[in-house]
Amino acid sequence: MSSKQLALSGNGLSPQSLEQMSRPMQRQATREIERVVTQGLVVNTREQVRALLADTALQNVGALSALEEHINQVAPSAAARCQTIVDAYALGAAQTIARW
Repeated sequence: MSSKQLALSGNGLSPQSLEQMSRPMQRQATREIERVVTQGLVVNTREQVRALLADTALQNVGALSALEEHINQVAPSAAARCQTIVDAYALGAAQTIARW
């Protein structure tokens, strides 16, 4: 049975497919399946964390932008400094997410 046929047999390798292999091939296939599943779990977890980081960064940028707007109303002379700080945070957060 070719690996293409194995890959097309439902949601994964069926027990019948594995049973048709020799013991060494069964062990090798099982190890490879475990490796692929593990890699998939790692990629999925990485994406979940990346999304959480993005969500947190967006919330923080929104809150900082609202604070910046408030400060600009009560202390207009601080506008440029506030914008620099908020922009620096946003850039740093974007770089962190991009690296993740």
